[in-house]
Amino acid sequence: MPSIHFICRGGLNLHVVKHPVYECGVWDVENDAPKLVGGMLYLHEAKADSSYFGGRIESFRVVETDEAHSLRVVFTVRSLREGKGVRWCGAAHGMAWTSGVVEGDT
Repeated sequence: MPSIHFICRGGLNLHVVKHPVYECGVWDVENDAPKLVGGMLYLHEAKADSSYFGGRIESFRVVETDEAHSLRVVFTVRSLREGKGVRWCGAAHGMAWTSGVVEGDT
């Protein structure tokens, strides 16, 4: 199952729709979004910290922003208990804000 990890300090890009469903975005992962539906999303304060939020990606939508890469993704995520406390997996270099798509269990 694919998954993705993001640095998301203080729940900045996390908004409740109707618990346990949340929206999470705006992420610069437009090309990867379709293959992540049905997979897991994890949010971390830092790569060294376990996830404080995680869940199954139910859908996504592309929004236009004023950012350098203007098309960004907002994920709809069903919060799951097993999404908390997960270690970062994937890209771990100093500038990584996302793990990229990780295949298999994390």
